[in-house]
Amino acid sequence: MNKIYDTHSDIFHNLFERVEQGVKDPFKEYHLENLTKGNIKGGIWVVYGDKDFDAYNAYKKALVAFEPYKKDYDVVLGLEGLRNVKTLDELKAMYDLGVRHCSLTWNEENHLATGVAGSPERGLTDLGKEFLDFMKEKKMIIDVSHLNVKSFFDVTDYVQENVIASHSNAWSLCNHRRNLNDEQLKRLASIGGYVGVVSARNFVNASDDRKTVAGLVDHIEYIAKFIGIDHVMLGLDMMDYLGDYSDHNSNLDDLVTHADANNVVDEMRNRGFSEEEIEMVKHKNYLKLLEKVGR
Repeated sequence: MNKIYDTHSDIFHNLFERVEQGVKDPFKEYHLENLTKGNIKGGIWVVYGDKDFDAYNAYKKALVAFEPYKKDYDVVLGLEGLRNVKTLDELKAMYDLGVRHCSLTWNEENHLATGVAGSPERGLTDLGKEFLDFMKEKKMIIDVSHLNVKSFFDVTDYVQENVIASHSNAWSLCNHRRNLNDEQLKRLASIGGYVGVVSARNFVNASDDRKTVAGLVDHIEYIAKFIGIDHVMLGLDMMDYLGDYSDHNSNLDDLVTHADANNVVDEMRNRGFSEEEIEMVKHKNYLKLLEKVGR
């Protein structure tokens, strides 16, 4: 089965922004060709909350733009950070719109929890627990990427079902603040969680000559050996279509767009991963997650 699921993509955010800019068919213009070349068949596509805006109306605009294409992709609607979802009623409205995945924060401290840019001593809030109660009741996917270490453990102490780090790597290989240390990886494995390895170049390696697919597969190899390949997915976080695309905020030298996704498969094959292991990372682990949440 030649298909790849990407557990973290900002496509819906990009559709909303391009619609605001007056682009008539942003999915076709910015995404269709690359997704097709890369055999990307779906995944978790998000609107993200790095600043203040009306997330509900932004999502509605993104979904209108995606409507002509939705039958061709198996997509979970996600929210990367809930700074713009202030109350449980607002979360319920997002759920009614179709959202089935949430992370509590982007990098910031907010009303629910604390991201990696917040105080190391601050963690999950009482309101954050109420949001998690709703998400657990509805079998939503709970995403711990972007949380600081305290919030990560607060969340995974509070809920042990349907938890993923949708786009994070191993801190032991690259000590970026957004990567997961060994204790975090072990915790995810202990609750049946997953890690989507991410191709953001500065999360892969500190050395420029290893900001490559080979460097990314180093993380797949490390995490697979440490907690098991049945916990590994691809959360690529492609940024070629974003307005602030730059060397500081971009992807790998040989994984520039979704069209290059099969380079990861080729490198895994070159490293000696079996075809079954490759399929687990490409799509089987993700599809198991979808079964758990009733999709």
